[in-house]
Amino acid sequence: MWLPLAVITALAFAMTSSYAKALSRGAHVFVVTWAMMTLTLPWSLALLAVHGIPPIEDAFLRAAMISVILNMIAGTLQVKAVSVSPLSLTVPFLAFTPLFMIATSAIVLKEFPDAKGLAGIVLIAAGAYAINLEKIRGGLLAPIRAIAAERGSLLMLVVALIWSVTAVYDKVATVASSPAFYTSFFSLVFGVLYAPALVVGLRRRPLARGVAPRLWLLGLFSAVMILTQFTAIQFTLASYVIAIKRTGLVVSVVLGYVFFREKHVRARMAGALLMMAGVVLISL
Repeated sequence: MWLPLAVITALAFAMTSSYAKALSRGAHVFVVTWAMMTLTLPWSLALLAVHGIPPIEDAFLRAAMISVILNMIAGTLQVKAVSVSPLSLTVPFLAFTPLFMIATSAIVLKEFPDAKGLAGIVLIAAGAYAINLEKIRGGLLAPIRAIAAERGSLLMLVVALIWSVTAVYDKVATVASSPAFYTSFFSLVFGVLYAPALVVGLRRRPLARGVAPRLWLLGLFSAVMILTQFTAIQFTLASYVIAIKRTGLVVSVVLGYVFFREKHVRARMAGALLMMAGVVLISL
């Protein structure tokens, strides 16, 4: 049950990132972020109307609010990253999310990775290096320096760090309610709290013609991603679902090439595949 849902999550994840990049050409980052997180509401409410309001456990409110607040930062940085840099140089760095989760466990819980986890870390690092392999003419350290020089890559690393924390609270809030209820709550509260940023974004950069209806499509992609992810994690470990979701890294590289004519696709595809393999090993 959870595996097909996780695959749909991965595809919707890639489409959401790609479409957010496309929309950022005609709308401010704040507007795109608000739409991506808030316009999921009609779709989640429709699902909630079918399944009804579930019993809400005590752990829900705290976990949900922490996730909303952290995602206000992460969502903005995510859209900013794909708007200033190629998809193939930004989205793959979300593979660092499970790596950061390992680091957190080591520091807080004194839990250290086994051989598979260590191999996964090596693969993720190798993938990050391979993504910028075209820079190697500048020396062996040039691909590493390229990561630091690419603003979108650095922003997405921060997103990965934040999501390594929110993944835990998302599961707590979902289990304490239901996927439809949590998504509806998340979208509504995010929309209200982020409204001042939305107003600022509209003032700084009014919507280009034809962008407004397309924002609703972004909300649909995001809704599919969130609802399938939150449903899947009810049936298995969150790390398994996130591992499958990260196969969207490879799809994002393909979409970057097809829709945005991004270059060096072979090296970036190889890097994304290595990072994805690292995520799978860590999850196992």
